[in-house]
Amino acid sequence: MSPEERLAWLTDVLGPLDIIDVAGYPVGLATVIPAAVSMGFGDVDSGLVAGDMDVRCEIICAAAGAGASSQQRAMAVAGTWNMLVELGIPAQPGTLLPGLVDDPALTVHHGLLREPQIFDRGTPMMTEPGRMTLLLELVLLTDEEYGIAAEQGLDVLERRLRRRRMDLGDWGRD
Repeated sequence: MSPEERLAWLTDVLGPLDIIDVAGYPVGLATVIPAAVSMGFGDVDSGLVAGDMDVRCEIICAAAGAGASSQQRAMAVAGTWNMLVELGIPAQPGTLLPGLVDDPALTVHHGLLREPQIFDRGTPMMTEPGRMTLLLELVLLTDEEYGIAAEQGLDVLERRLRRRRMDLGDWGRD
């Protein structure tokens, strides 16, 4: 997918985007909703396939609660991109990213990639010959939440978050 095609697709999904450079990683900042999205991570081949199609993704972070500024969302997306590439980790739902964010003003420091839960009509995707590109949501976790996910699994963490009605968009939560 060309950069122009990517921009057109993501603009259709998220509305107008301002493209910024974060440490060499292009990131789109949505102007209508509180979201940041990678603008090229879909070019990274992490070896994922579905049938005869390569599966790629762009990373979206849509936190809107306390502590989540557009710059912090952009930095989280760029940091995720860097960590996945540097460590050779496939970008897929369920991937935990320990120590992703080092910001003492926040209580969330670890990343979790998951199927997006921010769209009413399912996960947006773009299909091309031999390739499918979809969005993968980045959410940030506290130390306690990360420990539960790492030790007991994501299902246990998700039940706990639902039961406590935790807002994953609140980056200052306890």
